[in-house]
Amino acid sequence: MVMHATWLDHRRAALVSLVRRLGARAYLVFALIFTTLIVADLGLLNLVAAADNKLFDSLISHRLLTPKADPDIVILDIDEASLAGMAKEHGRWPWPNRVLGEMVRGLEAQQPRAIVFDILFSDPDVQRPDSDAAFNADIARSTTTFFPMLRLDPRNDHLSRIPVGALPGARAVQEGADAQAPIAIILPKVPAALDNGRLGTHQVTPDKDGVIRRYPTWIEHAGWRIPSLPQRIAQEFQFPDSDQAEVLLNWRGPPFTYRYVSFVDVYRDLQAGKKQRPSDEFKDKIILIGSTAPSLFDVKGTPMARIHPGVEILATAIDNFQHGDYLRERPKWVMKLAALLLIWSMAIALYRQTRIEVFDTVFGALQGGLVVLAFAVVNLSSWYLDASAPLSLGLAYFTLARVYYGLSRKWLANSRVQDMAGLARGQRLLAVLAVRLEGSSAAQRRRLKADVDQLVARSRHDAGRIVDLIEDPGFVQKVFADVMLVYWLLEDVQTDWQQDADLIETGLGARRGADLASGRLHFARRQAVLAWQTPHGWTAPAFATILAALNDTVRAAVPSPTDQGRNP
Repeated sequence: MVMHATWLDHRRAALVSLVRRLGARAYLVFALIFTTLIVADLGLLNLVAAADNKLFDSLISHRLLTPKADPDIVILDIDEASLAGMAKEHGRWPWPNRVLGEMVRGLEAQQPRAIVFDILFSDPDVQRPDSDAAFNADIARSTTTFFPMLRLDPRNDHLSRIPVGALPGARAVQEGADAQAPIAIILPKVPAALDNGRLGTHQVTPDKDGVIRRYPTWIEHAGWRIPSLPQRIAQEFQFPDSDQAEVLLNWRGPPFTYRYVSFVDVYRDLQAGKKQRPSDEFKDKIILIGSTAPSLFDVKGTPMARIHPGVEILATAIDNFQHGDYLRERPKWVMKLAALLLIWSMAIALYRQTRIEVFDTVFGALQGGLVVLAFAVVNLSSWYLDASAPLSLGLAYFTLARVYYGLSRKWLANSRVQDMAGLARGQRLLAVLAVRLEGSSAAQRRRLKADVDQLVARSRHDAGRIVDLIEDPGFVQKVFADVMLVYWLLEDVQTDWQQDADLIETGLGARRGADLASGRLHFARRQAVLAWQTPHGWTAPAFATILAALNDTVRAAVPSPTDQGRNP
């Protein structure tokens, strides 16, 4: 146990020594480390990605100005009511494909713009081949239907017999692209759909947290580009084109923002002799046939809800492509550069000894301002300002810097005083060196403080700089704002602390020769043996000694040893 305590004491002493030697330069070292990690894309980017997702979700789900869902996009919903209502005649899902063919015929009579299936026809109905044939005939006559295809894991490509160049809508984007390269993909088992060529992929890949935020524009394979279903629709109707492989979705609202119509209600009306629904209900509409029934499991997580119907995600993507208002983003390097500028600004401010209260206030204002700016941008435009890098990396640097500031404040200034506060009685030698730069500006005082700290770190007898008395607001600060105080608290009252003081004065004189020659730089020394019987009984004589040193610099009554050497 004793050995363990000794090891900890040695480690702590080594850490204290490192902090003392680095001083304010540590803030620059921290900034350099952050720069290396950011530029090399190491470690910190995981933090940024998580922060980006949380920031985006929060901003997009709390917008005050949300784009309206296009009223011409309608979801024909195979909901639980439809499953129950159709069960008696056609059984539970899946229904015979001829039912869907009848729906297509009835809808096309109203001249919709498009009928988009969010249903993967992955297998033929071997039990009802006549039904499949009727459905295929309906699709062959159709001019508005679009079908999805499902891209499988690329690791299965070598097992596929489907050449990428044979896919409807696929186009080569590289010279010499191999049209015979196999691709693992599920095509609709509806020959007429393949002949019509109105196909696109409809799967989406969630982020690592399982949330859907983006929709692919295309999928690339072997130098070929395969359009997604929204992109294929955009091509068909000459909607604005996208040059991005995937787009950040501009959500229209929570689930069920779009207009939903129950499949069973429309189907029964189409079959009825006397129509109850308007004969032009779906004229010029883009109709998505999909399901919100929980038993069919087509739900996913989005920034708007943990359970979001997959068909409405597809509707959102089609809406975005139609209006070209998916969210644009600045390149990632722009925001990383902003993070680096913020980090280095903080590092330089701390290195130059900016008051910590001012530092905290400015940092808080900048962070809040970034959030407000990002919120305003996403509300007033179709841009998303990804402020996560400066926010998260700036906060990480700020936290590290504040921890170091606390440690350095404790170990460079207050540690020995705190040790004394715990003693009921004792004796110490208190020695004080006061350094005054007459008529100095705030910036000059910050630079002087940095010089003093670097010299104090080289002290042989654990010198410290008095922090609380001078840096805290109050009368003493106003009167002695241009004075720095170095102190020694020594158990051996015979210790020669003057050598340390000589080194500090000589070092400051060398760095600030012009100030010394002009008579602006003054030094004063005081010492006293403090003896006390009760806790804090030493504070009054200590304060008197410090005040005397302060007065000496103001009156310039006691010349420094350096000055004495020059004027024998």
